[in-house]
Amino acid sequence: MHSASRELTRALQRHRSELARSLLGSFGAWDKFPEASSPDPAVREEFARRELLAFVDYLALYFKKNDPIYLDLYVGEKLKQGHDPRDSSGAAMVRRRQMALQDRESLRASIAPFVRPAALLLLMATLDHIVEIVSGEAVQPVRVLFVGDCIHLDVVSFLARPLLGEGLRLEPSFATSKNPAELHRFLRQLEGERFDIVFFSPFGYEFHVELSQLRSLRSALLPAGRIRALAARAQHDADEVLRLLGGLFEAPIFVHNWCGVRRHDGSLLERLKGLATLRSRRIGRRLVNAWVRTRVLESPTEGEARFFLLDEASLLKKCSGHQLGRLYYNATMQHPAELGRWVADLYLDALVAQAVLRRRKVIVCDLDNTLWNGMIGEGEIQHLPERQKILKALRDRGMLLAINSKNARESVDWEGAVLGPQDFVSTQINWLPKAQNTERIAAELNLNCRDFLFLDDQPAERAMMAQVMPEVLCVDAGSPTVWRRLALLAELLPRAGGVDRTLFYQQRSQRQLALALPEHDPQQQAAVFRKLGLEVRSRAAVKKDAPRLVELINRTNQFNLCGSRTTPAEMHRWLHSANHQVLALEAQDKFGSMGTVCVAVLERTGGCLDIVAFVLSCRVFGFGVETVLINTVKRIARSQRASAAGKSLTVRGRWVETGLNEPCRSVYADHGFALQGGLWSCQGTDPIEDPEWLTVIREPMERYAIG
Repeated sequence: MHSASRELTRALQRHRSELARSLLGSFGAWDKFPEASSPDPAVREEFARRELLAFVDYLALYFKKNDPIYLDLYVGEKLKQGHDPRDSSGAAMVRRRQMALQDRESLRASIAPFVRPAALLLLMATLDHIVEIVSGEAVQPVRVLFVGDCIHLDVVSFLARPLLGEGLRLEPSFATSKNPAELHRFLRQLEGERFDIVFFSPFGYEFHVELSQLRSLRSALLPAGRIRALAARAQHDADEVLRLLGGLFEAPIFVHNWCGVRRHDGSLLERLKGLATLRSRRIGRRLVNAWVRTRVLESPTEGEARFFLLDEASLLKKCSGHQLGRLYYNATMQHPAELGRWVADLYLDALVAQAVLRRRKVIVCDLDNTLWNGMIGEGEIQHLPERQKILKALRDRGMLLAINSKNARESVDWEGAVLGPQDFVSTQINWLPKAQNTERIAAELNLNCRDFLFLDDQPAERAMMAQVMPEVLCVDAGSPTVWRRLALLAELLPRAGGVDRTLFYQQRSQRQLALALPEHDPQQQAAVFRKLGLEVRSRAAVKKDAPRLVELINRTNQFNLCGSRTTPAEMHRWLHSANHQVLALEAQDKFGSMGTVCVAVLERTGGCLDIVAFVLSCRVFGFGVETVLINTVKRIARSQRASAAGKSLTVRGRWVETGLNEPCRSVYADHGFALQGGLWSCQGTDPIEDPEWLTVIREPMERYAIG
């Protein structure tokens, strides 16, 4: 051990109580911890012992063992301590930073008399790093709801630093009551909150009080029937919570199965207790895990979020239950075990897949040593079917695949592969720089490079791509972690429901070739467009359209007038509301169907018809489909007179700049709207002519009734 580390370890251990008391100043008059500022010294002393001593001990263990696990535990405990559900995101960040800075100053002042300058500098560098982690600003927040007991508190401790490395900052909320009625009441209070992901550990360490009896020595002789009864009650209670979670939140819900480990201090007595209860825990684990798997695989009912398995029990294949139960530290309020560290890895995969990878639309793939082992022209190649199956699954769930490879195009051989040329929307196989090829792909697809994920095995290629195009997410094709997360992403993405996005983009390329014509020649443009046989159908959306409408609104950036985002629950309300109407436009041409390409949500408010959401797919940019939509809205307004005055409803719309939606800035102005008080308004204006090259089919006006 380095001399400065040894010196710090001794000082922290020798003066641990005094140093813990020094941290009381970090709380000020915060009402979450009134004991910290109590006028009674005994109350403050007890609070410091219970809540703050662990921070000093974690630092001492970190310097003694040089193990970053203890730094993770310090950071995680500080994040939990600084959490207040009443804080906004900004206020929470400020609070965490203030607390970390005050801790730094308090520890510096308290320990300085006992250590030499070199040791003090080492401590300050460590605390500065903690401040950076706890209060980092330049990362994406990810809102997570944890439902369960202290297994989640352990997990959060191990997650903070790895998440920062992925560009994510955890914003946790905890539902921890073991009283079912109290837990249900707390969860209902969160209705309307938007989380990126929900983790539910229905059995945990002691979350289900009755099932936790199987860890007790008294359970060693329990008959199998009694264990089945305990498992049945645990399943019933878990199912009640699952039904509630599924109805309250739109986020994916990850449900733990149970590995049933016992936490222990490593003593011989604890090892004997573990052996004595092994039978009862195995029986209970088998019963509840079979139920969890069945429950998670059930199709969700209408309006219910989707469930996913968090396979905690799979950890028993990697290490023993005894190892998973080993405590890193054991105090009244802090008792993290090895299990929390392993579960944190599972959580990290889920969080990255949901909050990072799911934001991408296009996976740009290298070929050599990415989709197959070996290099074309340098011996035999061997296809990697498992990798290709993952990419195939992502393609079938709506992700777009493209090739970006330095190779001779004629040398590429797909024989025996899972994937084939038909699975890619763009193929750039040449000797050009890969950043240049990626720009070509983006232009060809009319997508922003921030929608791209670049998958390559060569560090130099990834580094060059990151330097030239920092908005592209670059990942290592040789990393098992990357493929594990891509496989999880395929599970998280909803099924395409018959929509083949790859085929749409391939048809788009055919259209682009067919539309090659001189610039600024409207007559020739109209003639070419007519040859496409473009047909647009306008209709009132119905219940079965909801998944596609939600997807289109949430995936559209460039032609999204209000920067709208929505949820299945909100779409459900719009579709069933008397004061709302959802319009869906479908398009097709001689190359095939383009599916639903335009959505607008209308709201009747008195004498006005407000367009509260309006998006158009990039598949139909330039064809005038937006004109068909606005003309339909104007016809609806004219067909439904404002009750007293007998005039047409005033149509109002809003354009909200997002930085990505410049292509639709002038839509309202181009269609006879005037800007009034921040809204684009139009009252009594006749529809303009639909583009002559479009065959437009509209439902009768009575189908669009609203209000």
